Amino acid sequence: MTPLSEDMKSVLRRWNSDALDEIERARHARPTGVHLTGTAGSGKSELRRELSRLGGAAVEFTDSVVDAAVVMIVVDASAPIERAEIEQWRNALESTPVVFVVNKIDVHRHWRDVVAADGDVVADCVPRAVDCTFHPVSVRLARTGRETGDAAMSAESGLGAVVARLAALLLQAAALGAQRKYAAAVQDCTSRARASIVARARAVTGGSDSAPLRARRAELVSEREELGGDRRALLHNRIQRVRVEALHGAAEDLRALGVEVKQTIDGARRAELKHLPAHFAESARSARSRADAALTSGLRALETDLGLTAVHVESNATDAPLDIGEPSRRRGIEDAVMIVVGASAGVGLARLVVSPMALVPAWAVANTVIALVLGGALAWWLTRSRALMADRAHLRGWTQESLARVRSAVEQRLLSRILDAESVLASALATADRDAAARIDNALAEVDAELRRLADHRSALLSACDRDLSALERGLERFRGPDRGAFLPREPVHVSHAQVEPFGESMRRSQ
Repeated sequence: MTPLSEDMKSVLRRWNSDALDEIERARHARPTGVHLTGTAGSGKSELRRELSRLGGAAVEFTDSVVDAAVVMIVVDASAPIERAEIEQWRNALESTPVVFVVNKIDVHRHWRDVVAADGDVVADCVPRAVDCTFHPVSVRLARTGRETGDAAMSAESGLGAVVARLAALLLQAAALGAQRKYAAAVQDCTSRARASIVARARAVTGGSDSAPLRARRAELVSEREELGGDRRALLHNRIQRVRVEALHGAAEDLRALGVEVKQTIDGARRAELKHLPAHFAESARSARSRADAALTSGLRALETDLGLTAVHVESNATDAPLDIGEPSRRRGIEDAVMIVVGASAGVGLARLVVSPMALVPAWAVANTVIALVLGGALAWWLTRSRALMADRAHLRGWTQESLARVRSAVEQRLLSRILDAESVLASALATADRDAAARIDNALAEVDAELRRLADHRSALLSACDRDLSALERGLERFRGPDRGAFLPREPVHVSHAQVEPFGESMRRSQ
């Protein structure tokens, strides 16, 4: 038998580890016997009994299709066999002579068309079939002819041609059986190795190994193109929102402080008015602290949204004390007029109160004293009340002026902090964009290097696949040709035309 080349052995060892053992077993195989199989309901068991009676000891059956010298397949003459059924018998057709027995021709009148269709299906599906013949038979006629002793009916059944064909094939099996098994094993292992090589080459060519890298590269390129634009727009939008919210919150807080101080002034006594400026100054400083805290919170949220958590935005504005001052009041002519008017009003009220007592002459002196005392008291009260009202009016004006100064100072401080924060955040954003661009460029360089490495590996692997396929093809050349002793030219698929099968005459129905 033709030995395998070393290149072919090496390729088979790489792509089909069990191929060499399988070929070696086929090389030493000695096929014997007939393996009987077929479709369901085709009459396999009945055919086996008839063949055993007709062939005697010459026909020996075996259960192993691998070790069989001949494979006999029984099919029904009712319809052509399917391609799926042919695929089940492909290995046997490519390694062993096959005898197709088309049974029940006495029942189906269109059996000739079925036999022709079966031959076409086998020739189309298994072009490398070793030796395949079709024999239309009727096992029922054979059994009836044997039981009745009718030699014509037995000859008409067609089993005689089957027995003759089996005897001829079994006789040839001693010389060609092992050779055919060996050649079929080589062809089958080579086909599987070739399929593995082609599948590997297709997988590499399809780029499935580089698909994640290409997707990663596209993602990096998209990120590089969109870098900075969205975050700069977000910085501009959010910094304006922070400015509006901070100024509005500070204005509302100071407005509430002004309302509170006005209500306090309206109900405060003279002693309470002395402590009001200090309370107002403390409340104003608290309002400024709350405005600073709200602005700091807004800037921290903006840093988080921009992804700049490592940046600390601090203002260059100093924490200068608020210039509120103390309320100062200079006494003027209006105070003297207030005293005179208060005294006159007090005396007049006193005389009005004691006027009924003037009707009693004995109380004349007492009336004068009472009028003077009561007038002095009323004058003092009126003067004090008018002074308290003047002090409240003065504090109201001072509060309004102080609130205006505080609002201006707080707004200036907030705007200064916002401008400083915008500058710092813009600078940090530019730095982050540069760092991100450098990182993306490095990642792109790594991805491109990996893609180039995969491309080189793919090229080398495809070259290796081509070399292995060429080695398999060169190795198979040693098995092609009648002089090489491997794949003998198979006989064409044909139907037995023995004299015992009078195809030109109508078949006689079994009784």
